[in-house]
Amino acid sequence: MEGTITARFDIDGRIAWLIPVVFGIVLIIANGLAAFTYLQQLHRAVAQADHSLQVTLVLKEIEDLSEACGWSQRNYLLSGDAQYLDSYRHARMELPAQLERLNGLVADDSSQSGLLKSLRTLIERDMAELGANLAPLEAHFGDGRLPAEAAAGVARTNAITAAIDTMLAYEYDLLRDDLVTIESHNAIALGIGLVVRTGAIILVLVIIVVMIRKARRNERLAAAQTEALRDSELRFRRVFEESPLGIVLAEPDSQHIVQANPAFCRMLGTSAEQIVGNTIVDLTHVDDREMLRDAIGHRVHTDVDVEARYVTQSGAIAWARVRSTQLSSPTGRSGLLLALTEDITREKRVEAELRQAQKMEAIGQLTGGIAHDFNNLLGVIIGNVEFLIDKARDNEQAAMAREILNSALSGADLTRRLLAFARRQTLQPRRIDLNAYLPSHIAILQRLLGESISISTTLAADLWPIRADPSQVGDALLNLAINARDAIPHGGSISIETANTHLAAGEQDSEVTQGDYVVLSVTDSGTGMSPEVLERAAEPFFSTKGPGAGSGLGLSMIFGFARQSGGHLRIDSELGHGTTVRLYLPRAPAAEPRAPAEATDAGLPQGSESILLVDDNAEMRTVARRHLMSLGYQVSEAGSGPAALEILAAGNGFDLLLTDVAMPDGMTGYQLAAAARQIRPALKVLFTTGYSWPAPGNEPEEAMSGAMIHKPYRRQELAATVRAALEV
Repeated sequence: MEGTITARFDIDGRIAWLIPVVFGIVLIIANGLAAFTYLQQLHRAVAQADHSLQVTLVLKEIEDLSEACGWSQRNYLLSGDAQYLDSYRHARMELPAQLERLNGLVADDSSQSGLLKSLRTLIERDMAELGANLAPLEAHFGDGRLPAEAAAGVARTNAITAAIDTMLAYEYDLLRDDLVTIESHNAIALGIGLVVRTGAIILVLVIIVVMIRKARRNERLAAAQTEALRDSELRFRRVFEESPLGIVLAEPDSQHIVQANPAFCRMLGTSAEQIVGNTIVDLTHVDDREMLRDAIGHRVHTDVDVEARYVTQSGAIAWARVRSTQLSSPTGRSGLLLALTEDITREKRVEAELRQAQKMEAIGQLTGGIAHDFNNLLGVIIGNVEFLIDKARDNEQAAMAREILNSALSGADLTRRLLAFARRQTLQPRRIDLNAYLPSHIAILQRLLGESISISTTLAADLWPIRADPSQVGDALLNLAINARDAIPHGGSISIETANTHLAAGEQDSEVTQGDYVVLSVTDSGTGMSPEVLERAAEPFFSTKGPGAGSGLGLSMIFGFARQSGGHLRIDSELGHGTTVRLYLPRAPAAEPRAPAEATDAGLPQGSESILLVDDNAEMRTVARRHLMSLGYQVSEAGSGPAALEILAAGNGFDLLLTDVAMPDGMTGYQLAAAARQIRPALKVLFTTGYSWPAPGNEPEEAMSGAMIHKPYRRQELAATVRAALEV
């Protein structure tokens, strides 16, 4: 086969290197056996020499102690000094132990044992004689000659020394023979070692030659394998380092992290050194640890997918989708635990914002519907009370009627706030220079908040104008200031700032549209809000204040106003670090439409024109009809759009169509106006609603042209608006 590598078995070459190998091995074994024998003999000679040295040392110790006993006893006899007596007694106490030690050393040597027996007899006799003569001899001699007792002691000491010298001479002979044996065996061992080393060198050289030949034969293959391994390691290292997914390797049993890639470190905002050594579970949020521990612990050769929260270095929460699996090991044991983590924090944030938006939208729809119906009820109450005030017989009845009217107007203000949250209140937007608008309001706020709270302002130069309802901007600023004051009950500071900014679509919220905005920021140095409270801050009727201390509609009304104005509301807060509320309002266009004329309460304009009144609420129709008829108008009424069209089709001439916008029977006020103008093109239209300007459906633009009056309206407002609509 082309490209196949073949190998030929070389018998001659194999024999060529096998002969020196066998020779070297035999040489090493033979010399090794000889060396073993000589080493055994050498070991025995060394042991005997060591034994002789020990015996010699003990004999020297016994000789010194014996001489010390005799010398100290004789000096004591001659001088009477007690120090010599102590020295004698000490040496005598040491002698028995040294004799026993010597006896143990020479027990196996019969010659030395006999000599030791004689030595022991001499020492015991000397000790007995010395112990019997311990009285000082000063009184017994004076002629300068050595007393007989002292002379006898010297003779005994010399005899002991002679016996010890005999034993020492014997041991010296043994030691001399052992040293000769050691020297001869050292020379032999040296020769054997030289031979062994020669054989070993030959064997090593042969082995080296063989290894070199094999190394050269496999050099290309080894180089290729090394390069492939390096490339593979580099590829996997790049995958690990550059992967957008977090990768964590941990011990299978303890789950301690041994390695973490940069993506996982970035998600937690920390370094790999701070992560390694912790367990996968320890890094997660305390509420998710048990869940993750169970998920990893119950895996049976299957992958596990869970969603868990991690706590970053800054204390923020990072959501991650964790997929863990058990790696295999070549040894058959459990390999490392691999955990792939995908950062889904943004996804979770978008989901939370969507849920919050849906919840707020649902609450807004419910709130708007309730406020719409409530406005109809208030319209009936306000209209009838105004008639009662006119017909009151005395001041007391008129005062009672005015109290009812004031309460109804307060209810109307509450529904306005509800509609503000639902983004359905009537707005009268105008072009506003916020920097010029704020100072007068801030002066009022300073008096309202008191001297314990300082207000600072930072107004941006060249601030863009905005288009918004001035009264709503003032209400928003007032509510934000009151909330800030409540957060700093013992005094503090409030900062009010303006700035220009540009937001991309969905930058801070999914409903944010791209464009230029002016930001009105209110920051306090108060207690701040927890994440749980911050999440519900804009919900209607949610309040952290005590019963009766707040309606819970402040922030929700600002939220609704901002959205209805095309803006955005953002709240940043942290416990112990205060709160910042940012109101984003859209920049006003260069060409500003003319502001509609405001109705005046001075006088009640009247007329004699014919008006078709359409409203599905019978009570509201009755009140409106009474008001219009009291103003001199001719009024016909209908309860639905189709009924109104029938009246128009009958040929009756009308100057004004006053119609509710939201009506049943499948026809809105806009649709009714469009159909009515087809019958009478010159017909004037005035819309009324309990909402704001309701969002159009499929109605044409011309169908929505007409003035608007918001329920519940008062008599003077109705008179002015109707007159203005007729005179357009």
